[in-house]
Amino acid sequence: MWHFRPNMKSEHWVDINNDKMRADKFFELLVQDFPQIKNKIEEEDSDMIHMRMERFADYTIEHIKTNNETELKRCFNFQESKIDLINSDLENALIVSYCESMLLGKVANQMEKVVNLMPVKLKIKYLEYEAHYNKLVESSKKENQS
Repeated sequence: MWHFRPNMKSEHWVDINNDKMRADKFFELLVQDFPQIKNKIEEEDSDMIHMRMERFADYTIEHIKTNNETELKRCFNFQESKIDLINSDLENALIVSYCESMLLGKVANQMEKVVNLMPVKLKIKYLEYEAHYNKLVESSKKENQS
């Protein structure tokens, strides 16, 4: 007879988030570097990492709108400096909440120019998400035509 033990990890279990930065540390560092958005970040529940990441996206988008390249690069460099350090939940929030806000939001028509200001790793994340999103849109169009 087989017994299922959901809490038992095999000897080959690999925790991909082991030693990776968690949301509390990420947002602590974020508000240290960007104290002007501290209140907006802290208005969101600490478990709502996607909403907190969107608040940083909003801040970034404001600097895209005003063509503030210096502050925009600071935002992008902050994200770049954390990409290899963050856990999978934060990486998902970076892609889905940060990148998507720019890709589909109020500055979507400016992103072709803006993406060139991004450092390498962030640019790759953004472009991979953009390609994934465009593929989904195309697939949906084909489905609707059938």
